[in-house]
Amino acid sequence: MRNLTLIILLTILSSCNGHTKKLNEELSKSDNFSSSEIKSPVVTIDGVVYFSVNNGLTWESKSEGLPDSINIALGGIAVSDKSLGIATKEKGIFLFDFQKNLWINITTDKKIIESNLGPLIFFKDQIYVGTQTSGVFSSADLGENWTKLNTGLANFTIRKFVHIDDKLYAGTNAGLYSFNEFGKKWELEYGNSTMQVNGLTEFDGKIYIGTNQGAFTTPKDRKEWIQIMANRTLHNISSDDNTIYAMTYNELLSSTDKGLTWKNIQNGLPAELYTFNVIKNGNSVFAGQWDGVYRKDNANEIWKSYSNGLPEKFAINNMKLYKGTIVVSGSERRLKRGMNTDKNEFK
Repeated sequence: MRNLTLIILLTILSSCNGHTKKLNEELSKSDNFSSSEIKSPVVTIDGVVYFSVNNGLTWESKSEGLPDSINIALGGIAVSDKSLGIATKEKGIFLFDFQKNLWINITTDKKIIESNLGPLIFFKDQIYVGTQTSGVFSSADLGENWTKLNTGLANFTIRKFVHIDDKLYAGTNAGLYSFNEFGKKWELEYGNSTMQVNGLTEFDGKIYIGTNQGAFTTPKDRKEWIQIMANRTLHNISSDDNTIYAMTYNELLSSTDKGLTWKNIQNGLPAELYTFNVIKNGNSVFAGQWDGVYRKDNANEIWKSYSNGLPEKFAINNMKLYKGTIVVSGSERRLKRGMNTDKNEFK
């Protein structure tokens, strides 16, 4: 029966996305997990995943096939050349069927779900998922079999996956690690026993990490880490072709000189609330915030709300780009007590 289920899933996904038999073509916080400041309760709303095909002008719920109650942690959306997936805490991993316009649940090991799964990534011909208490698991057959991959890790709380060039990186509660595929083990790139690596990006030949101890960078081919932002806790960091974005817990910062200087770009965003993700699509930059999506089309503009079709005060904790479509998910319908959405008006 399990083999029959796998065959059916492979047939559906292959017909929908033009996949071949090779898996690489198939797949071509809680307060103490995904973010030290965010709690992600169960969501029971009309939609939890939304698509925009018109650069954020309108949003459409794409939640068919998902359970009525669902919880998606930060890092819980993954994209590849061929596939779009999400990791849910209740039912594990789902892949989106673009022909049927719904999500398909693949088998997720019970141990993964019990360990509070969080970040998800497609890397080469495998699925990788991180957990809060049991480290990393991978599958090369759409969830039919899962392998625990923790050799070399000093801490089993996985906060972020990113692949840069041909290497997979994992941010943990004890530093940044890279995966040695040949040896099937993780190797420490940088960090210490108390460093939470919450974000990772590449910019102009360098790797940048955002941590609870500030921001750091190194050339990609060397381990010559230097601190470029001190006395700040970052819960994410990202970049586009011109800018690095540092997401702290009370403001959004940007740098156009490789992190030498930073400026506040919170203008137009909710006052004192942090941005979850920043991505670029075409000439537009998007920010996922506690009350929806914001956009601006040049660096000198004020952020403007682009949440038409999203639920009111829908916290956008994940944001990815899939073939020009912006995909977002939320895990909260309301702001935490004491938070508000008054807009900053910096001069």
